[in-house]
Amino acid sequence: MKYIRWSNSSDIKGVLTAIKLSRLAIAVIFILSVLLIPCCSCAKTGNPKIDSLLQTQVKLKKEQLSNPTSERLQLMQNMGMRTDDLEKQRIFIHMKDLPDSSQVRELESMGIVLYLDSWIPPLENHSTGFLLADMLIKRMAELAEIDYIINLETAERALEPQNGSQPQI
Repeated sequence: MKYIRWSNSSDIKGVLTAIKLSRLAIAVIFILSVLLIPCCSCAKTGNPKIDSLLQTQVKLKKEQLSNPTSERLQLMQNMGMRTDDLEKQRIFIHMKDLPDSSQVRELESMGIVLYLDSWIPPLENHSTGFLLADMLIKRMAELAEIDYIINLETAERALEPQNGSQPQI
């Protein structure tokens, strides 16, 4: 049986201090990870109905309105975002059915512009229908709280062919 032999008491103190510090570091990391996990899930808006890309785009527009920079504006344009009116966002509103007249009135009273002729009904492999709309960015959270709205997704994107071909100009 082998024994560890310490040359002096300062070695023991150093080892004990290192153990205490590593325990403290592990405890701090554990506490932070427990606290941060709920913050990262849906805390940006508090509503899982809002697509993360839509959240990001609305955040960029709000930042650009409060503190304009040419770099941010260029980034937004490169993402395919409309920058002519930063207070508005083009979206897809996902619902089970085409909105009825009372739902249309409710949405329009919030400043939502609905393009009812863009309605795509639910399909066998896609359980919700959706339509194109323009919303005021300040109304996004309120819009997501409406019961008959299943999901909100951005309609502002730069799309490219996915078959390896180059877009023709």
